[in-house]
Amino acid sequence: MEALRIPYSDARTIAPLVQAYLDGDPALREHYLHTPDNEGLRAAAQRPFDAATRAVLVEVLRDQYAGLPDTEAVHANIERLARPDALTITTGHQLVLFGGPLYVPFKVLNVLRLAREQSERLQRPVLPVFWMATEDHDRAEVDHTYFRGQPIHWPGAAGGAVGRLPLHGIEEAVEHAVRALGEGHHVAQYAELIRSCYRPDRTLAEAMRLLMHGLFGAQGLLILDGDDPRLKRRFVPVMQEELLNQVAERTVRYANDRLPEGITAQAHARPINLFHLAPGHRRRIVEEEGRFRVMDGGPSWSADELLAELESRPADFSPNVLLRPVYQETVLPNIAYIGGAGELAYWLQLRWLFQALQVPMPAVLLRTSAALLPAKRWQHWQALGLSAADLFADAAELRRRVAGRAVGFRTELKAERAELQAFYQRLGTTALAADLSLRGAVDAREAAAQRGLERLERSLLRAARRQAEDQLARLDATLSALKPGGTLQERRENILPLLADRGPALLDLLHQELDPVRTGFTVLVEA
Repeated sequence: MEALRIPYSDARTIAPLVQAYLDGDPALREHYLHTPDNEGLRAAAQRPFDAATRAVLVEVLRDQYAGLPDTEAVHANIERLARPDALTITTGHQLVLFGGPLYVPFKVLNVLRLAREQSERLQRPVLPVFWMATEDHDRAEVDHTYFRGQPIHWPGAAGGAVGRLPLHGIEEAVEHAVRALGEGHHVAQYAELIRSCYRPDRTLAEAMRLLMHGLFGAQGLLILDGDDPRLKRRFVPVMQEELLNQVAERTVRYANDRLPEGITAQAHARPINLFHLAPGHRRRIVEEEGRFRVMDGGPSWSADELLAELESRPADFSPNVLLRPVYQETVLPNIAYIGGAGELAYWLQLRWLFQALQVPMPAVLLRTSAALLPAKRWQHWQALGLSAADLFADAAELRRRVAGRAVGFRTELKAERAELQAFYQRLGTTALAADLSLRGAVDAREAAAQRGLERLERSLLRAARRQAEDQLARLDATLSALKPGGTLQERRENILPLLADRGPALLDLLHQELDPVRTGFTVLVEA
């Protein structure tokens, strides 16, 4: 497998804010504590971690893995985590159906690799963690995936925290997925994995844990569900501070005001950034006229009543997107978080929130972006005279270039348009000297002549395309492999059909090639 490394500045797949962060823009330096490199990770490793919280974390993980098969590597890592010097590196994601798009396993592979490397570098245990976003409530974001371009959907209505959703009606989606795996050599293995994980007697959180464990458990990945009352109790002081003093809104607004000009904040902070959980519901908490109320007909409390409720039922409260990183860092001895560009953008709003709450902030690294490209497609691409960076160039311009090279004539008339413009400028000067009213007539004739050139240019391009039909078909086939349906492969396709074709060895190859410390888009050319 050949790896093509394309700078993000050439791939143009990330937002300017994230590019500035990766480039070390001094204007952003105050928005994060540790740099996204080995030096930053070493500094982050100096963080303290409460012994009582560690004991609770280990207990919760032991309980969450009770009864799961093939957990030797996981349980060994849980025991390492119990050591007072043990650290973690974390990624997380929503509970997307059947594991979701490719970038989800890419995140996990990044964490596995970085945890192993930092264990060696720091000479202490650094364990890989996958944080399941079980408390999210947007069902529409997690109820579908794509296998070989086919959409697979789990129908149903929204019902509060998605991790608690029972998998009612999942059978049809499971069989659709199994059929869509194709006829590869390893289909039986991954069909069995899907069927054993996604059963109607499970919740979505249980299914996601089993799937990720089936794919990565042998590498010791620790999969954590934060929707646990014991972990929530460790987070109670932060939730109290948020309810009484609206610390997230104040600090995030301060951070937003200090972002460089032209940069838009990723996430919006509300006065209270907590939800209330109840069966079938996850609803915002608002303060009105001295009382705290759960929206859409939920309960209402005075401040004292709410604090008592928080103390007695911490599991009924849930952080939003801005407080969830703080919850994560409260209950994990974490030195790094690996996330996508959107996640990284909102982490850059949180420096002063972490500081105000006295919770250590980790280094934040961008996950690897990657695509798999068949060797035949890459060979065809090179035969067209195109480079790796051209994979992300404007498609219309690429078609023009390829068609132009394939025939013996130019398909663009840029020089002629410039000459025409210069001619009419000279003519306009002469006309104005004779009669000012002639200016309009000259402009009209120039516009008509330019339109004529544009029509001729389109005709030349159509002629070139007819003569270059084979070359353009190869161009389009390669672009379709990279961006199926016009969307980056990693944001659409699921890894399970690829594993059904290639087997678990594919994960080993991806593990070797996807390095979160080395930035850039990676195109993996398969032999």
